[in-house]
Amino acid sequence: MMTALNLQMIASAGGTVEVNAANYTALNLQMIANAGKNKGAELIVKNANKLTALNCQMIASANPGHVHFDFT
Repeated sequence: MMTALNLQMIASAGGTVEVNAANYTALNLQMIANAGKNKGAELIVKNANKLTALNCQMIASANPGHVHFDFT
């Protein structure tokens, strides 16, 4: 499994990152989303039902329009 720091580096280079919410903290996900902001990188969060609505809002606001949550 990749560390949150590894994923931040990938996102900051412009890479789309897809993660399982159960494997990272909400703060880690927010930092990954923010790392991709300058390059327009996407963050896809699977198993997002593990997060609270407030967590999802904070993560999404870190990179508006480029964070996708999968609640299925």
